[in-house]
Formats: sequence, structure tokens, C-alpha cells
Amino acid sequence: MLKITDLNVAYGEVQVLWDVNMEIHESEVVALIGANGAGKSTLLYTISGLLKPKSGSIQFMGKEIAGLSADEVLRLGVGQVPQGRHLFAGMTVKENIMMGAYLRKDKKAVKEDFEFVLDLFPRMAERLNQPAGSLSGGEQQMCAVARGLMAAPKLLMVDELSLGLAPLVVENIYNAVEKVIQRGMTVLIVEQDVFLALEQADRAYVLDVGHIVMSGPADELMENPKIKEAYLGI
Repeated sequence: MLKITDLNVAYGEVQVLWDVNMEIHESEVVALIGANGAGKSTLLYTISGLLKPKSGSIQFMGKEIAGLSADEVLRLGVGQVPQGRHLFAGMTVKENIMMGAYLRKDKKAVKEDFEFVLDLFPRMAERLNQPAGSLSGGEQQMCAVARGLMAAPKLLMVDELSLGLAPLVVENIYNAVEKVIQRGMTVLIVEQDVFLALEQADRAYVLDVGHIVMSGPADELMENPKIKEAYLGI
């Protein structure tokens, strides 16, 4: 579904990603793990068209998307739940969620998906008419995930889902994501919480200071001594 080849990304003169190679297959859950500042969010921004690569290829469903605009990438089926949520604070919860569907024309399918995300996040159903800025951090994350799902992406990229949230809230959100995965959606999970990410994923890539340094089945990486020492504190 997604094939990244020799990708290099820079902010001006400062290079952040070096020769990144990655593949994601349909209906697969892939984790991208690494320390803060490793370049994980930069990679997602580049895939989704918010950043232009210095060189390299990004193919989605066989089509080259490196250098396309963000709305073109979204139309092709790549959606992102960004780190920091980026909700429209003055708009209602419902308006924020529905913003995810702004490119979609099938009103019946949009209505069905709206009902689905409210089933996933009952707390959002209780707060539809509240300003999104009045929600707690965990509720804002639920709203951001719901908005991402409303785009009906073929590939959903979720950036730092658990960052700054209470463990119970994180568990509730990951339970919802698991239901989405069970429907066959392809998901790329980007997390500093390595244990959480590997628990959900089929395969994983380790990004360290802009380089992919390790990859493989998630359960094997969970048992890898280097991963245990560097990321799990074991």
C-alpha cells in the first residue's frame, strides 16, 4: 500500500531524515517508534504532503505522492491524526468531527461513519454541541481521532496518540483504535510509548536520529535486548 524509498527530508539546510525505506501492506498495523526528536512526526508530515522531501520516493497504491499537496494526498486516501490534536477550539465537537469528511460527497456513507465514531467514543456524543476548546485533553484526542476517521482513509496515520494522557484515557482510545483495526483499516502508529505501539502492531520500524536502524515483526522487537534496554527500560 505504501512504499517509501531512499527518502531524505530537510528543514532548510538542516537535514532531519536520511535514506528512509519503509513498506506498509494493506490491512496491516505498523508501528514507527523512536525517541523524541528522532524524526517520526517529520516522516508523517512528509507522507501527508505537509512537507516536501529533498529527494526520494513515496508511493501510495502504486502512485507517486512525494511532493503532492496535503489535500491531494488526503483525496487519495491517506489520513492523519496529528500530534497535538489541532482542533478548531471555537467550533463545536460535531463541527470538528465533520471537518474530517469535507472532501466526501456520499452523504449516506458520511452519516453511517458519523454514527460509527460516536459509537466508538460515546463521550463525544454527549458533547457534540460543546466548543472543542472546552474538552479535556483526553476528550480532545478522541475528537481528533474521530475527525481522522471521518475522512474514511485507506491508511490512517496516528501521531503520538498517548502523549500527555492518563493511562485510563489511553486505554479507552486504544480500545477504539483496535475496533477500527478489526474492520480492516491499515494503520501507522507513531508512538514514544514503545510498549503500547508494539502491542498493537504487526510490524515495526525503529527511527533513531533520522535513520531507520531496525525493523521486523512487532513481537520480535518487543523481545529484542536493544529495544528492551533503549525504550522499555528493561
